[in-house]
Amino acid sequence: MATFELTARYQIDRIGGLHIERGQTFSININMTGITPTNLFGNSRCADQLVEQFKFNGINVPKTDSGVYNSGVWDIKMR
Repeated sequence: MATFELTARYQIDRIGGLHIERGQTFSININMTGITPTNLFGNSRCADQLVEQFKFNGINVPKTDSGVYNSGVWDIKMR
């Protein structure tokens, strides 16, 4: 299992009241091999797990929301 630490690069405001402060950090666990910070958001095999992990962290948006599911808005570190 890979554990990633995602830190918001920017303030994120989405429809429905989701607000993520710049610098806010979330821990994401992906139970697959071969997932790295560079392919975390671009790998279709882990998309559903990513959605579930975001929900676990209080972020409930569809996986098509590129304002959240985009490596450009996060600093990603693998732990």
